[in-house]
Amino acid sequence: MKEKILFINNLTLKIIAIIIMSLSHIGLFLVNINETISTLFLSIGSLAFPIFIFLLIEGMSKTSSLIKYLLRLILLAFIIFMAILIFSFVPSLSSFSIYQFGNIFIDLSLFLLIYYLLKINKNYSYIFIGLIFIYFIVTYLIKINVISLDINVYKVLGGLFPQYSLFGLLLFLTTLISFYFYDKRVNKIDINFKETSSYKFSKNAIYSIILAVFSIISYLLTFTNFSLGTNNVYSTYIILGVLFIIFYNYKKGYKSKLVQYFFYLYYPLHIVIIFLIFTFIF
Repeated sequence: MKEKILFINNLTLKIIAIIIMSLSHIGLFLVNINETISTLFLSIGSLAFPIFIFLLIEGMSKTSSLIKYLLRLILLAFIIFMAILIFSFVPSLSSFSIYQFGNIFIDLSLFLLIYYLLKINKNYSYIFIGLIFIYFIVTYLIKINVISLDINVYKVLGGLFPQYSLFGLLLFLTTLISFYFYDKRVNKIDINFKETSSYKFSKNAIYSIILAVFSIISYLLTFTNFSLGTNNVYSTYIILGVLFIIFYNYKKGYKSKLVQYFFYLYYPLHIVIIFLIFTFIF
């Protein structure tokens, strides 16, 4: 495997992810304005989440401090929670039911917390992991209306719910476990293989297969009334994320504190900008 085939680095993949994510959020606000464009943007936007999962798992294995990484995600989760809370009580946005979308940084924070608890491997770790699973299940049951909440209570708490619910949890766990056993096998056979482009490509291929499986599951669920907490139609398109993942080279690309802060601030800022545009222009 030639190195030049893997031409997408970490910075490039992040830029791709936030562009796709932005289209998704624009699509949400376009629902009542242009349904065709909204559907197109939301379908393209489904690619963002699997890319974020991939970047999160790589980041977890490389970060110098899992605690600091977790605290940054929790801070962003709180900022988005406050934004959703405020937006939920804006009369002009009531038709969007923003509080039902959930908060992606709750997903990512809980995923990282699960990884951290597994890594420290204490007796109490598995109790907390069990509580996280229960939280996903309870919020999922609320999301599919098995458990009913007063609408005002939902508006207050909605920003604390995972955005991708059980679907996201299963995708994360499947990928984490698959990478763990693959790396364990590689370590036994030839640890030097990890330094090769073939190893990088093989991990990309594993994740691509996982995305294909979840895409097929989502497609099959479109023929039923059952959902894992996400829109089955849009989740079908996550397979397109393979177009970027397969060429990932695991290199950082350009890195600076300014770039790092940009990515952390982009999510809340772009939400506010989109909100203002659709509030005062449309």
